[in-house]
Order: sequence, then C-alpha cells, then structure tokens
Amino acid sequence: MGNSATVVDLNREPRGGRGAIHIAYLDPPYSRYFQGLSQRLARRTGGEVLALLSSPAYAMYTGGDRHLVWPPGALADAPALPADAAHALWSQQAGDAHFRAVFWHAVAWLREKFRAHGIRLCLVFSDARPFSLAAAVAARDCGVRCLYVERGALRMRTASLSAQGLNARFSLDAARLLQGIEGLREDAPLGARPQEPWLKLRFARFLAANEWACRVAPDRRLLQHKRYDPLSYARLWLSQRWASFKLARRSDAEPRIDEDAPAVLLPLQLPADSQFRLHSPFADNQAFIDFVVQQARLMAPQLPVLVKRHPMDGAHYRLPPGARWVGGNLSRLYGPGLLVVCINSTVGFEAAARGVPVICFGPSFYTASAAIALAQRGNFAQLLAERIGAPLDVAGGRALLADVLRWYQSPGDTWGYTDADLEATADIALQHFRAAEAPHQQPQWLLQMPPRAVATAAEAPAPVRQPAAVASRQASQV
Repeated sequence: MGNSATVVDLNREPRGGRGAIHIAYLDPPYSRYFQGLSQRLARRTGGEVLALLSSPAYAMYTGGDRHLVWPPGALADAPALPADAAHALWSQQAGDAHFRAVFWHAVAWLREKFRAHGIRLCLVFSDARPFSLAAAVAARDCGVRCLYVERGALRMRTASLSAQGLNARFSLDAARLLQGIEGLREDAPLGARPQEPWLKLRFARFLAANEWACRVAPDRRLLQHKRYDPLSYARLWLSQRWASFKLARRSDAEPRIDEDAPAVLLPLQLPADSQFRLHSPFADNQAFIDFVVQQARLMAPQLPVLVKRHPMDGAHYRLPPGARWVGGNLSRLYGPGLLVVCINSTVGFEAAARGVPVICFGPSFYTASAAIALAQRGNFAQLLAERIGAPLDVAGGRALLADVLRWYQSPGDTWGYTDADLEATADIALQHFRAAEAPHQQPQWLLQMPPRAVATAAEAPAPVRQPAAVASRQASQV
C-alpha cells in the first residue's frame, strides 16, 4: 500500500473541453459512496474524476478511479495557521512548528493537483479534519469549490451536504439566501437504507493498511483527525458489546413513562467528537450527566432523567440517583412531556423535527431554529424550568425538517445508499455547486483566512524537507 498512486501525465489536457467540470474527492467516508457519486457527477458535466488521499489505505475505496496519495513533507518557513480553523485542528497540537510545516506542505501539494488537473469541484468528507482544512485553503486559492459531506441528520436515510461547511459551520439563514437549491422534499421517501456490503470488513482492512502507512511515514498522522489504532477499535467493540449486554439485563432498560408526566432525555455525545471538544462547557460526559441530573432534581425531585449512551462510546459512566439508562430506538419516547437536553446531537434534531422541546449546549446545523434553546451552564436552570412540560410544537418541527431537508440533506447515508440515491444526490450536489459559484459565496470561516499566507505557502515548493523513506518513493508518485 506504500505506493498506490496512479501515474498521471500532468501535461495532457483533461478531457471534456473548457466547459467540463473536473471533480476531485478527498479521503472517502469508509465506503465507495464518493466513487459512485463522483462518477455520476462526471457524466453530467463531461469532466474527469481524481481522488486525492492523505493515506494509501483509502485507495481501497476508490475502485477504478485515478488516485494520488499525498507524500508527507515539511514546508520550510511555513506561515501561521489559519486563524479561524479550530474546528479542523482540534485534534492536533496546532502551535507546533513541525505540524504547521507539514500542514502547509499538504496545502501546496493539493493546490498543485487542483491546478494540474483543472479541478473545479472537490468532495470532502467532514470539514473537521486537518487534511480537509488543507484542501479548503488550497481550493480557495485555486477557485475550486468544496462540497462538504458527512453522514446525515437522519442516519441510514440521508447524508448532509453543503458548500458552507458542516454542523456549527452551516447556517440555515445563510442557506436560504442561495439560489437554485431545491434539495429534498419533506415528503421524499426516506426509509432506512441497507448498509454497503462488506463495510465493516473493509474498514478493518483500512485500519491495518493505515497503521502500516503511518509507521512508514509518521507525519501522515498529523493530517488525520484521530489515531486509527486497530487495538483501540477492538477494545471499543468489546466495551460496546459489554455495555449492550448489561443494558439488556437491566429491569429499567425499557422505562415506562406516564405520557402526562415530564421527563428529560439526555443523549450523550462521543467525547472525542469535534463538536464536544469545541463547544461543550463540560470536561466530559460524566460532568454533563452530573450537572443535568442535579439541576433536574433541584427543580423536580421526581423528574426522571433518561440517559442514552452514544453507540460508539465504550466508556463507563456512573449514573446519579434519578437517572437511568435507555437504549434502542428513541422515537418511542418522542411525545408530550419529554424534554431533550444535549451538547450537539442528531437526537436533538430528530426530537425537534417532531416538535419536542430541545435544550442544546452547543451550536449545530439546527440550533438556529426558534424551537431550540441554546444553553450555557449559567442559564440552564431557567431554560429547564421554562421548557419542561412544554407542549409539542408539531408545526414548528415540520418546518424545521423541511428546511433541513431542502438546504442540507440528500437521500441515502454515506454508509448505506442505492443507485437512485446517488443519482438524486448528484443533481442536488450540482445545485449546491452552482449556488456556491455565485460571487461572494465562500464560507465565512474560510474568508477570514489571510489570502497572502495561503498564496505564500502554495507558491513556495522549493524548500521542502521530506523524510528519507518518503523521498525514495517520490519519483513514483505524482
């Protein structure tokens, strides 16, 4: 896997003529979703497809697409990092000089590829990764539009898609100003999709291949948002199975709730998630649980707090008196009397879309809605008193769902999709691309980056230091 790049003649003219839209995609979402989507986009635009990868391990998701693998290096005299980029650099030591040099090397490499291949549209899975940020900076300097994608607001039913950015970087108010985006209709058929075949087995292969690639070139890890350690994933799998076993044996695993009595649902966020790390006022999930349960008991000692573990979280948590675990599909709980309290969770959106009152501690794509109360530790008690027992706002929930589907979603999850989903998503992606092509439509967080710093880093390929192991393979990678 050390050299999986397809050799490409950079001097030849890409097919399709001047009007073609040539498409790149970054590290795929652990599936072949980008491969299928980009091929359908290319057929509509007469362009070509190129995958640009931070690790050769991602090549297994590219199928027959041409792909190039970033050869890690370090840019001498690298400028400062973008000022408003904490959402993508939260997992790294952003103040480290070596990280800065490696980051700007990736920017220069991506900029070179964008220009050499005439790229106009780049698909990016998640905007909260260092390699994604490097692509965004390079794309801005080259006039390339990035379309950010991740698993959707309705898991195994939709994918999130926006040129603005994702989660807290997406604004419904800003999206409504865009022209030509029809998106998904509220009445679109959105049943659960089947998971892509061999998804988990292929991910296990990815973990092993990526670990090897990072041992050969350790600087690859600096542009990844987490450590893809196979042993850690194995421990997580065992922890999840043990937690599920214990929950199934508990007598209160299926709590019986009086429909006329209020209750609080507390869905936990994954502690390593960027939204938790950036926006949570709590040090960890245990502090979050303790705070909410304490405030609930002060207001109403008999108020039940139902805690839902994140499916990817294998940590052990202690539940204080008045709290109990809840599992399974939460839709059975979305009724009168329920209040959802979260950091930034898809559960919050699912509840709000049904008219359930929601208090959220962190900004997200849905928190601009009037139905959502944004909380801080200091005003939580007041919001709790105002919202507990509030009636359902079914009309407001439907309006929120319609807006999110239109401006931010496409059919099919990145892990489970059909051919029809990819065809429809290609049309929606082009709507977003054309809207983003309009003047002054760069994301605000990207506009705040100093243009001269971007250009300086990208125009300085000469003083690049590369590890010996990488330099020995450089001749075979474009």
